Amino acid sequence: MRRLVGWGGALPSALSPALIAAGLWWLICLVFASTLTALEERSSDWIWRASASTVRESRIILVDIDEVSLAQLGPWPWSRQRVAELSDKLAAEGASLQVLDIIFPTSSSGDPKLVERLKKNNAVLAQTFALDANVHASSGQPAGSLSWAACPANLPVAQGFVANEAAFGSLPVGHITPHIEEDGNLRRQPALICYQDKVYPALFIVALSKALSVGVSPIEAGTGLLAPAWRLPSPSFEKSGLPLDSQGLVRVPWALHPDAFISLSAADVLAGRTPKNLLQNAWVIVGSSALGLNDRIATPFSGNSAGLMVHAQLLRGVLDGVIPTQPRLAPAYTTLIALLGTMLLATLGRLRRKPVFILVLSGLAMVFALWVVKGWLLTRYSLWFEWVSPALYLLLFALCMGLFEYARDRLERDRIYKHLASYLPGPVAAALTQQAPSDAIDADRRIITVLHANIRNFAVYCETRPPEEAAAVLHAFFSMVTRLVEAHGGMIETFQGDAIVAVWGGGAEAANPEQALVTAVAILQESWKTLPPPQPDELAPLVLGIGLETGMATVGSFGLARRRTHLAIGHPVTMAALLQEMTIELAHPILLGEGIVASVGGHRLVSQGVFLLEGLKTPCHIYAYPLRDCVE
Repeated sequence: MRRLVGWGGALPSALSPALIAAGLWWLICLVFASTLTALEERSSDWIWRASASTVRESRIILVDIDEVSLAQLGPWPWSRQRVAELSDKLAAEGASLQVLDIIFPTSSSGDPKLVERLKKNNAVLAQTFALDANVHASSGQPAGSLSWAACPANLPVAQGFVANEAAFGSLPVGHITPHIEEDGNLRRQPALICYQDKVYPALFIVALSKALSVGVSPIEAGTGLLAPAWRLPSPSFEKSGLPLDSQGLVRVPWALHPDAFISLSAADVLAGRTPKNLLQNAWVIVGSSALGLNDRIATPFSGNSAGLMVHAQLLRGVLDGVIPTQPRLAPAYTTLIALLGTMLLATLGRLRRKPVFILVLSGLAMVFALWVVKGWLLTRYSLWFEWVSPALYLLLFALCMGLFEYARDRLERDRIYKHLASYLPGPVAAALTQQAPSDAIDADRRIITVLHANIRNFAVYCETRPPEEAAAVLHAFFSMVTRLVEAHGGMIETFQGDAIVAVWGGGAEAANPEQALVTAVAILQESWKTLPPPQPDELAPLVLGIGLETGMATVGSFGLARRRTHLAIGHPVTMAALLQEMTIELAHPILLGEGIVASVGGHRLVSQGVFLLEGLKTPCHIYAYPLRDCVE
């Protein structure tokens, strides 16, 4: 076995792969910049979800104007009197600060009294700005601007606003303007916004300033090896100030799981059903999770979270000093990491035993290590470093270096083959130098439960609606079904046009017919909210048909070695599809076969009779799940 060569021999041989990898990296970053950014952000979402603390947060309490509150107390907007009563109730329970994620853009006779109560109860109001250059609408009167001499050039500039009526101008006000990423998620928030040469702080900054009775100083450029691009110095923040990126945005620290926040229904607060001393000295954020009020956002934890969760996370992040900081010298650090990784891979590439395997494995290990280090720095020290860019380069370099070494090894194998062929038959020699892949079937028989769900009349819907709208409906449907199936222990087998097939028992999990039936009911219930309601110009409404069956099937990998696929084949797969088609004829959205009916109990299933379904030789007994049970 040859020895590992030193740096002097390793680096010259790695120069060409390094240059090629750098060129490919530059091209990929240029063409797929948005994709890489999305991968960077989504990988951070995974880190947040995996590391999120579930320790109960008692300093910040959420008061939710939820669906229950609207059902009991009437639709939004509520009267000024009711809002004042809610504020008084919170104050009476001991809340030291009230952060209202609410805007009052129109005047009302009750405004003076409400303003008086909010002042007394130490409340902060919200307003929002339009950052879109094409939006110039305005409502209300902006308030709460800082007494800065000018707007810093790096801050976002607003074109319009939705603010409170002028009567509320004496109250502290902070903006709730979201910064939505290309994938629809909210990960950063404008800390400050410029509008007509005035600077308006975010709601959480105003809340902190109000609670601590301190002002907000002008932003400063960061200094130091780990300092951010900009910082907002203030006694309400850490000693180092609030870290801002080059765009003047603060990154939301999703370090606390949403379930860790205590959420109270506004109806319960008004009715005096608040646990004793729960709100004592607490900061209360009042907002709404009701779908009809359009204050829903996508976060790392959910695609449909309440907007007040952003303010809660930011406030908690400042209190605990865990606001993520992206060092201004981060590009230099990532460049240094890439150089060190190149030197290590170049050295490993000179190993003479399986260099290709070692390089590829080492490249993948570096990618994983960078992601782990990124997660460790983010969760432990609140430092935000990009890992996708250096990981991409190192992976490309490992592949290029591997290809170079593979070519070198291939030349050597050809030389050995020619040498062996002079002594041995050609086929024998070839067998000694390489191994052909197998085309064998890799599958086994097992009991599975199959769920086949299909959107009826979707083809007609596609003909009458824009393609983008139809695609959005299908995406929402597939997302909803996937979420529910996976939540109940199943897996998605395939998407078939406007249909989806899910399987329980296709992997290591059990067939679990009971969970499959529960999932079907949940899908049907969710479809009433997910699928759009009938429109006057549509020929038929979008409805859902679901077939369920349990039985023996063959599950595994099929196809040639160069192209494999995973399939479930057998009676339950066929039956689920046929039952789904029968939902129209029998006018029941959920139909079950004999196999699954024999396995589930405690459900009021309704016999539909015996039918000979198309393509089958033996009649089968069909059962329906009562629609009234789905409504209940």
